[in-house]
Amino acid sequence: MKNRFSLTLLTAWLLSISGTAGAAIELSLVPITQTASSLSVGVSISGLGNAAAPSLGAYDLDLVFDGDHLAYVGAVFGDPVLGKALDLLDLGLNPSAAALAGAGRLNLFELSLDSAATLNQLQADSFILAVLNFDFLMAGSSQLSLNINALGDANGDPLQAAATPIAVTSVPLPPAFALMAAGLGLLYRRRA
Repeated sequence: MKNRFSLTLLTAWLLSISGTAGAAIELSLVPITQTASSLSVGVSISGLGNAAAPSLGAYDLDLVFDGDHLAYVGAVFGDPVLGKALDLLDLGLNPSAAALAGAGRLNLFELSLDSAATLNQLQADSFILAVLNFDFLMAGSSQLSLNINALGDANGDPLQAAATPIAVTSVPLPPAFALMAAGLGLLYRRRA
């Protein structure tokens, strides 16, 4: 009994120093750009292996948003800096889709056709899956959240992940301020 307890304690300690214990995959929403009338949000994943398993091979997510505050405009798959992390060979054959699945619900899907070895060796440990673009319909605060329908690793096995919601706030410029700013811009041009 004492040896079994010692072995369990040693195993737990080795896992904790190796970095695998407590390692968690997380999906989050990251604001990319925001103006008075529009918003771009990145759907980010982190906690994968760095050039090692686990890597991401497929995902099916629902982004839930308040349709009274935001209007979906479009999506661009891939990381703005790293490129397409599920199409590392840049073949352009991956099935992907971003479609409204109801009022205030956007479904995102992508399946990698790269080999498991390619994904495990070349995929970064964190990257942006897609950048989503919205227009603000009214002033105020709105919450964006992710529902995970499915996440799969390079071999098609399920991955467990947590998702973090965010709140976005639109503060449109008052019409009088916009006119005043335009007038000041014209005044400045005349003096220059």
